[in-house]
Amino acid sequence: MALRSTRQWVREQAAFLVVLAALVAAFCYLVTSADHPIRGTLAIAGASLLAAVLRLLLPTASAGMLAVRGRFVDVFFYALFGVLIVLTDLRLKH
Repeated sequence: MALRSTRQWVREQAAFLVVLAALVAAFCYLVTSADHPIRGTLAIAGASLLAAVLRLLLPTASAGMLAVRGRFVDVFFYALFGVLIVLTDLRLKH
């Protein structure tokens, strides 16, 4: 019984788990590759933009924990966060 509910939870949270894995990988890269901090922060921005795309395309029932508020609000803030990180990186690069 518990294994079945765990599988169901993973299926429901698949989009969130993909974004979480991307964020963990980005943070690991950021920590281990101190010579290239912009690449790490761009990977974090990419994970946020991925969250925006997944939240936009998936129905609310399949979005899992990516669905915090309404679809428009979630997509707006995930995309805003990702774009702000990219713009900050570009600004600091020059």
